[in-house]
Amino acid sequence: MDTITVLYTSAEIHKAIKKLYGTPSASDRRIAIVAYVGTGVESYLPHPQGMRIICSPSPGGTDPDALRRLIKRGARVEFSDALHMKVYWSKNRGCIIASANASTNALGVGRLKEAGILLSPGIVDIQRLVRYSQPRPVTRRELQGLDRKAREYEKKVRSPRQARQPVQHFLDWYHSHDRTQWKLAWIDHETIGTARAAKEKAHSMFGEARPNTWVSTGKGRVRNNDWLLCFVFTENGVKSIEWKYVDFIVKASASEKRVYSRKWPYHAVQVRPSSQYPAPPFRISRDFHGALSRAIKRYGRDRIEKAKTDNPPVMLLKYISEEIANQALSRRSSLSRSVRGTARDIPSRG
Repeated sequence: MDTITVLYTSAEIHKAIKKLYGTPSASDRRIAIVAYVGTGVESYLPHPQGMRIICSPSPGGTDPDALRRLIKRGARVEFSDALHMKVYWSKNRGCIIASANASTNALGVGRLKEAGILLSPGIVDIQRLVRYSQPRPVTRRELQGLDRKAREYEKKVRSPRQARQPVQHFLDWYHSHDRTQWKLAWIDHETIGTARAAKEKAHSMFGEARPNTWVSTGKGRVRNNDWLLCFVFTENGVKSIEWKYVDFIVKASASEKRVYSRKWPYHAVQVRPSSQYPAPPFRISRDFHGALSRAIKRYGRDRIEKAKTDNPPVMLLKYISEEIANQALSRRSSLSRSVRGTARDIPSRG
């Protein structure tokens, strides 16, 4: 007998989706056709392995990092332009048609007022909806393009007081699907001052008297909305590692000798404090700081300085991951020795 159950709240929809997709059997097929896949999607689409997910590549709605996590866990993710429906379907358990996207904003702390219906299996012709949505595979180029658009969107609409999403560890980024792109920006000395062109553009575009920070670069090496991993070369490695976000790029005047470099005449400019930008690709933790310095020694500072692109070399990334793993192994080994030593120091009762 066909049944229809009305879901009157976001909480009821959330509970029904988790039941629909929870602990799937080997014979079940599961498809989610939703406009947006946002932050915290793992809480709303459990057991993504083998699931087909069709969503819209819309910045501000669909989170590219959430898609990467789903793909890594075995989901088949596809894009559909102009998609607005929200359909959660299981061959064995039925179908939910609702107003809620697969996001924390809709089904979690966002407190949006959602409603929907739960239909028994066999009522919805899911293949008809799939054909109507005209999905296409997610490509690396399109996913990384969504990265850039999402950064620009968040930079424009996010309140300075609004908390950013937690920043992942380097190894999480390194092992992710079609990784978020970023670039290297090294310097061999730190400079005080700001180019006139940077001040003028910061004022005309953002209403700021002067930008927060900048780094020199060559023509065409970076673009607006890039994340740059900046550091200063030292005799013993690197220091002052930090992320810089590129709001715009200007060319410094040769007459401004304090800030002008003939080899690197362009300035990549970040106007506001870093806390007012989207989250960077990964956090600069203590273990990353040491790993980067050692990895650069292995790779060769001169190779980085002579590179024709600012994209991080594949081998350098591999060295960083190895150095972090070695640090973790060393800590575990030290902890093990400490525990054994403590055990020997415990007096016996007799």
